Amino acid sequence: MVLVEWTDVVEPGAIAIRQPVAPSAGISGAGSDIGAGETVLRQGVVIGSREIALLAAVGAGEIPVFRRPRVAILSTGDEIVQPGGPIRPGQVYDSNGPMLAAAVEELGCEAPPLGAVADDVAGLEEAVDAALASADVVLLSGGASKGAGDMAFRAVARFSDPGVVVHGVALKPGKPLCLAVTGGKPLAILPGFPTSAMFTFHEFGRARAARFRGPAAGAPRKPGGASADETRHRIRPRHL
Repeated sequence: MVLVEWTDVVEPGAIAIRQPVAPSAGISGAGSDIGAGETVLRQGVVIGSREIALLAAVGAGEIPVFRRPRVAILSTGDEIVQPGGPIRPGQVYDSNGPMLAAAVEELGCEAPPLGAVADDVAGLEEAVDAALASADVVLLSGGASKGAGDMAFRAVARFSDPGVVVHGVALKPGKPLCLAVTGGKPLAILPGFPTSAMFTFHEFGRARAARFRGPAAGAPRKPGGASADETRHRIRPRHL
């Protein structure tokens, strides 16, 4: 094949070729990019622009996929006010909710906005139940300790399948962290202090949320098969 930019018209009906041309130059044979029976994508790969181009190139108009994991985020506390609204003395704007939502979305998960819940056990139980029904993972911030005003822990302590598996870790900031499982779904109560909430999420919650997206979406794998985040901590239950 001769490219037009390699030619000049010397007279009507005649051209001059300015470069040597090898046989089959510029021609791709069938199967030279992807052969018949070759694996194009493996299960667990996150579909991005490059993967979409590859699928289109092999004529795949539709493929079966897993939906994005949903992580429900609830801030707790009577003093919590949503950003953008008026604030009174003794109240604080909710920074944990937007921060956790952004961190979850950075992992490719969905973070449906659920707002904040007041320090009321019945209200918290209702909100937690609704979050569990609509999401794969539930994150709460605030109320993780065992003080009189720490209602979030009470709303979670009722579960027993297995329920609370970790309450308190040897970590600063973030000691009052609470981890639970119910109905096969992970649930975590992060400390209410924003720095502690961010720190404990990245240390304990990030890998758990990413695992729902499959092995190709989590942390880099080590030779033994476990990811760096999975092998960093060996957590033993420790109660406050």
